[in-house]
Amino acid sequence: MKTTFRQQVRPLFFIILFMYSNYSIYSQNVKEQNNSSNELKINMGSLLLEFPEISYEHILNEESSIGISVAFPLDRDISYRFMVFPNYRIFFGEKRAAGFFIEANSAIFSQRFQKDLIFGSVNDPTTEDTKIGWGLGIAVGGKFLTKNGFIGEIYVGGGRNFINTDKIDGGYPRVGISIGKRF
Repeated sequence: MKTTFRQQVRPLFFIILFMYSNYSIYSQNVKEQNNSSNELKINMGSLLLEFPEISYEHILNEESSIGISVAFPLDRDISYRFMVFPNYRIFFGEKRAAGFFIEANSAIFSQRFQKDLIFGSVNDPTTEDTKIGWGLGIAVGGKFLTKNGFIGEIYVGGGRNFINTDKIDGGYPRVGISIGKRF
């Protein structure tokens, strides 16, 4: 019995069609999710104010993360010399570690102040000195995540300083508009 080219190709065509349909069905069922656990961000709001803040965040699970931010002034007129913010965040969004969040933070910072050299006179010459501050605070915000792992974030809050409050500020700010990447 003589077979035609059509009869020879037909089984191969059905095998290829079957494999392709299984592949396309499988790819539709698999949810593409960014399971990366690290983020690097820069606070664009503070950068515009010449006080850049760079942040690293590690995702612990679907709803929480820990992180650290470091900020330093570019302008000599800013009284803060540096700020370090360790933080813990709890997320209330649909995506992994994204959406609305509440942040508990701490701050270690150095602030410049005016120090009197001679006491008792109205025209006392002064000089600058710095003191270290430490405090605890909270912030609230939102984190927005793209499918490619890019991040947009906005937050506002502050904290209370517990040491050297007689010389430096009794509180510290925690505000930002950040962009970054999850990797």
